[in-house]
Amino acid sequence: MFGPTVVRTLIFVALALVLIIISGTIAYLVSRRAGAPPATEKTSPEFVEKEDPLSYYPLESFSINTSDTDEPHFVKITLSLGYEMNKVEIQTELVQRRDQLRDIIISIIGAKRYTDLNTQDKREDLKTELMRRINEILQKGKIKGVAITEFVLT
Repeated sequence: MFGPTVVRTLIFVALALVLIIISGTIAYLVSRRAGAPPATEKTSPEFVEKEDPLSYYPLESFSINTSDTDEPHFVKITLSLGYEMNKVEIQTELVQRRDQLRDIIISIIGAKRYTDLNTQDKREDLKTELMRRINEILQKGKIKGVAITEFVLT
């Protein structure tokens, strides 16, 4: 049906296509590596500047339903708000604004879906969002961190 010339030509075309695909893949990988930022110099742990420990204002546990409509989910979370040690002004303000802080936290978490909370990275994003929103209302200082001391997502 096919002559040896046609078969040989098809084999050469197939080999050429494989070589083009391999070359393209190698070129893509090399260009990605060339475009990557240079590796930063690593320092030993002894020379890394360590942050001072924070004081924490613990909040009572929260039991909140997520905003999922297809399947109900529930979050039980306990948080502590970190602030600079020996800053009585911020500690006093946190105590005075306890109910307002709880309202902010309930509003933020209650607007989340199960998929917004189900991984560690997403919980880190939640902590960042909570810190930002809480710092917007504080007048006597800023919180420096949010610690999740209990987390249950069902």
